Amino acid sequence: MKRKENRQINFRVSDSEFERLEQMATEVGMSVPTFCKKKAQGAKMTPPKVNKEGALEIARQLRAIGNNVNQLSKRANEGYAIPKEELQQVNEELHAIWRQFS
Repeated sequence: MKRKENRQINFRVSDSEFERLEQMATEVGMSVPTFCKKKAQGAKMTPPKVNKEGALEIARQLRAIGNNVNQLSKRANEGYAIPKEELQQVNEELHAIWRQFS
């Protein structure tokens, strides 16, 4: 695969500077080179609101909700009534996930 960026910039840092850059990059979920490039371009970076494990758990929860919605949709398309309680439960699950981002 050919890179879009055809220019390379190299610079040296001390061990302590690299450790600091590495820490800062890790906090925002980036590699050191990507972090340095973004910083040099003036990007403001903030740490994500959820960590990797939290993101995986949220993804799992959203898949489960998606499965529930698909089952409800299938039943509705087959002409069956969907109980209000089931719709309310899906809505509450989505709101619980949304609150994790607040």
